[in-house]
Amino acid sequence: MKKTYFVYRDSGAIERQSDGVEFCKIPEFYDDKIYFYCDEYMLFWTDIDKVGDLNKSKDFKLKDKIVPATLEEISKEGLISSIHSVKQYAIENGKVVGITYIHLDS
Repeated sequence: MKKTYFVYRDSGAIERQSDGVEFCKIPEFYDDKIYFYCDEYMLFWTDIDKVGDLNKSKDFKLKDKIVPATLEEISKEGLISSIHSVKQYAIENGKVVGITYIHLDS
């Protein structure tokens, strides 16, 4: 199975030793909102303009999994130009066995 995320590389990503934040949805919130998830720090942001500011991050304790935001959902929010790369996880038996990156030209 593969899971594909679109990634925004904020100005603080290098300092956090991060690829950037993944555009995602949190189904258990039932709000249809796009969130921004930093996998390395396991933190969320609710607004793309606040991404990277650790004081404005959220540490949600989730019962279920996050899901990738689709390209259509990102486009509807006017965030399409904020996509810097595509990150695809290869998952087997519930474990990540590989990650493929596609960095988009700006």
